[in-house]
Order: sequence, then structure tokens, then C-alpha cells
Amino acid sequence: MAPDTSPDSARVPAVSVIIPAYNAARTIARQLDALTRQHVDVDWEVIVCDNGSTDATSRTAQSWADRLPLRVIDASARRGPSAARNAGADAARAPLLAFCDADDAVTDDWLSGLLPVLGAHPFVVTAARVESAYSTPDRRLYDVVTTLRMPFLPELPFGSSSHLAVSAEAFTRVGRFDETLRTGEDVDLSWRLQLAGYAVTECREAIIDHSRRAGFFATVRQFRGYQHGRRALQHRYAHVIDAFTAARGAPPGADGDWEAGVVSADQSERSDRPASRRERIAMYLRDRDERRQFLLRATRSTRLALATSLGLFLGRVTGRIDTTQPQVPASLARAYLERERPFERGSR
Repeated sequence: MAPDTSPDSARVPAVSVIIPAYNAARTIARQLDALTRQHVDVDWEVIVCDNGSTDATSRTAQSWADRLPLRVIDASARRGPSAARNAGADAARAPLLAFCDADDAVTDDWLSGLLPVLGAHPFVVTAARVESAYSTPDRRLYDVVTTLRMPFLPELPFGSSSHLAVSAEAFTRVGRFDETLRTGEDVDLSWRLQLAGYAVTECREAIIDHSRRAGFFATVRQFRGYQHGRRALQHRYAHVIDAFTAARGAPPGADGDWEAGVVSADQSERSDRPASRRERIAMYLRDRDERRQFLLRATRSTRLALATSLGLFLGRVTGRIDTTQPQVPASLARAYLERERPFERGSR
């Protein structure tokens, strides 16, 4: 493990960008290179939290120290992405924390778009550009994702930890990331922040390019993990869910997309795509390239759908939920409902 390093400036930075990393030597350079293109008029810092990597993650990250206000810290005392992020927050010197991942890449104006919003709002979810299931190598299509929702508690949106920012004060007050959760820790943090009175604010001006898991079995493992996390959250927030259901007067409506626990807020579409099914069929019949693109999209989306469904199924039938973990009290839900009155506004 390389020794910790510190930025040259002794001034307190405005924001700490925290990147958990485990065996990320092959991917982290893309993120760090993207961070070198940020243009802001304030001091800031980047903290790479090496969570016990066995590859060259630390050495690779450290090689960027001459181009970034960068520190690499040893975050291996406790394993898992939540522990790594918490270690980064402990080491952070700024009053604002911005979390991103070692296998993604922020856009050039990510930080300049985020800082004005985060300075005014203590809990911010930025935008993630995710390659669509219908994308092909020749025609890239993307979904734009901001806040997400779970089917059993849709009134409380959440942000993925890959594009989430929070004030250090709020983060500490609600208890930071829960290190007992292997997945769903970002949902848990988002809900605790909102129940404590920190409303979520979306910032679409700050965008990251999110890397989708490659390969059928990697996707299966990912969604199996999502389902494990979802089940743990259903147990932990059972009293909150019951309080919201009582206030709503009925269970939440069903939505197939919510089954994965991830649903895009926007979806990019080609403006020149024929509007009707009949027109699209005619286009495929007369244009060989369009037929090829259609088959590529259909094959890719079908594989992704199968991997997602298999992962969710395995997550339902395998793995135990630790029912000894404390549950969130209904009193927090009642206080939120009294304060926010979401059903009276009809905003959900």
C-alpha cells in the first residue's frame, strides 16, 4: 500500500470527491482523467479509498497526484464499498462530499454544475448517463437516470452512490453509510436523510457516464445483489412501509420497471425514428442496415432482460435476511408524513 499523500494547498477545500476502489487498476484512470478536466474556481480534493486491493489500484491512482489535488488512503480496515466511502468521509477536509465510482467517468462540467446546487441543498442526486439496453456498437443510445424508486416505498426517492452528494453535517447526523448492507446502502442512506428532514434535490446539470456491467453472468450477480438488498430494506423499513401504506390508503401501484429497483427518469430516443410500429416494420423491410441494427438491439435487450430476471429470481430464493437487525421506527415515518404531507399534495 502506497503511503497517503496530501494536496499542496493547506486551505480547506470546498468539496471532497470520494472514490471507493477495490481492484480498480484497469478502470480508475478513466475517472481520474475525467476529473482533471473539471474547471471550478474553488479549492477541492479527490480522495481515492483503496479497500484492500490486490492489484495496482493504489499505485495507479497515486500516479495522478501531479495532475489532481489527490490523496490515496488505506481504507482496508473494514471491507465493502460502504466502509470505503465512510473512510473517505472521515478523511475528507471539506464541508461537502461528492461520491462517484472508480469505473465511471464524470463529464467535464460535473463539478461546476454540482457545486452551486450542493451549496444550497444538503442532499443532491446528480444525473447518470447509462447505455441503453437498445444501444448497439454503431448506434449508441442512453438513458438519463437521476433519482430512483423502490416499488414498496415509492414516495421516498433515492440516489445511487455512484452519483450522490451530501453535506458532511447531514451525512454525519444520519449515521453515514450502513456498513452491514452489501447492496442497497445508498437507498438506506437516501431514506434516512429524507426521514431526518433533508429533502432530495436533483441536479441534471451534473452528469456522470455510468459503466454498465459487462457480460451475462456479471449482470445476474449484480441483480441478485440488488434483490438481496431490497429484501433487507423491506425488513428494515417494515414499520415505515406500513405507516406509508396506511397514510396512502392502499399499497403502491405496481410498475414492472420497479422490480429491478432501478428505473430511469428520462430515456433518450432517436428523433428520426418512425413513430408507428407499421412505419418501423416497413423501414426494417426495405433497409438491410436497419434490420441488422434491430436484430442487434433485440438480442442485447433480450439477454439483459433474461439476466436481470434470473438475478432477481436468485435474489428472492437465495440468501438469508438478518432479522436481528434493528428496524426503523414508525415514528420517523409519522413525523415525515406530518411534515411533508405527500398524499395531500398529490405530488407522488
